[in-house]
Amino acid sequence: MHQRALRYRRKADAYNFIAGRLLLQKGLKDFEIADSIANIQLEEDGKPFLESVFFNISHTSDRVICAISKKGRMGIDIERETEVELENFESFFTPTEWRSIRESAFPLQQFYRYWTRKESIIKALGLKLSYLNQIQLDIEADVFEENGKQWYLKELDMGEGYFGAICSEVELGAPVKIQNVVL
Repeated sequence: MHQRALRYRRKADAYNFIAGRLLLQKGLKDFEIADSIANIQLEEDGKPFLESVFFNISHTSDRVICAISKKGRMGIDIERETEVELENFESFFTPTEWRSIRESAFPLQQFYRYWTRKESIIKALGLKLSYLNQIQLDIEADVFEENGKQWYLKELDMGEGYFGAICSEVELGAPVKIQNVVL
């Protein structure tokens, strides 16, 4: 873990990487799963996994979040609200979503609501960022369908100035544990 953390250019990203792994280890202990972060393997695309449990980690700025489930895949995302040139992100959204963002009373916040939901979906499905514009979301819906399969969505309250979302193949409220830390 130490060697992998040293690969990050920014010290904050290295700290967030370690914090995410420690949150995962705590979640394994809380779930009474006899596994360890030392057993993390990497899929062909580089996504980390454990044989015994599904998990996903996200971090931004000074916050790290980890979701763990025994029952099904999930993806989680957290973003700190910062000013961005929205036009640079238009290609990641469908025309309907982009119109919703642009016509919102608070376009930046609407952007982050869509972005965190869509990123949680691609993480759950194991897809790349380039797939974001192929996902058509109803921002108010708590379900999403992909290839005839229903996925569950939930916005997470991560504190003022932060946006978070989780996508899970099991209904949220089922045994999905979410842990976070503010650094």
